[in-house]
Amino acid sequence: MIKAVILDVDNTLLDFNLSAKATIKAAFRDMGLTFSDQVFRTFLRVNDGLWLKIERKEITREELHATRWNIIFRELGEEADGLLTERLFLKYLEEYAIPVDGAVDLVKYLSAKYAVYTASNAPYLQQVKRLTVSGIMPYISKILSFENAGVHKPQKRFFEECLKAILPATAAETAIAGDSLSADMKGGKDVGFTTVWFNRGDKSEKPAFCDYVVKNLAEIKNIL
Repeated sequence: MIKAVILDVDNTLLDFNLSAKATIKAAFRDMGLTFSDQVFRTFLRVNDGLWLKIERKEITREELHATRWNIIFRELGEEADGLLTERLFLKYLEEYAIPVDGAVDLVKYLSAKYAVYTASNAPYLQQVKRLTVSGIMPYISKILSFENAGVHKPQKRFFEECLKAILPATAAETAIAGDSLSADMKGGKDVGFTTVWFNRGDKSEKPAFCDYVVKNLAEIKNIL
């Protein structure tokens, strides 16, 4: 019997892509830079690559923040202050927290049946602000972050620390839902969680470590 549900945040509860686009536009406005679709596509590609390196323990979070926008501007062939852009990006990211379709309705539903938690590689206070802005925070029992665990998803210690935080629920009584096969599904299954993959990209695969697959958040109500 499931007693606790852990939800990923970015691109599960909050639409990171839409939020990031609004954030970049605001940062570029402050800096007098021109936003374009090419800027956004380059950001997504560079950002995804850097986060994969963090998951693989190849770089640190501090290195991501120090290099992300310098890499983007270099690839775009633009001269701009990467560190200032990073500071503005992080500032505005807390203001633009756009829920994924059905996210608020889902957490309302789940919180009436289970203890609901979020698990994220983002800073704790940043997630508190973003989940509050989005209207999701009142339905969350606790935010579990890399700061609590001392490591990032998908490292096993992250999920072991999550288990300590959600006691008395056990791993067998816990479900995790998220969009990342590596960070959420594989990591959750490694500690014995029931895994629900939010297949936003409509990929045809279904790895063995995914117990369930949904293509929209409303489908989770049929499982939990």
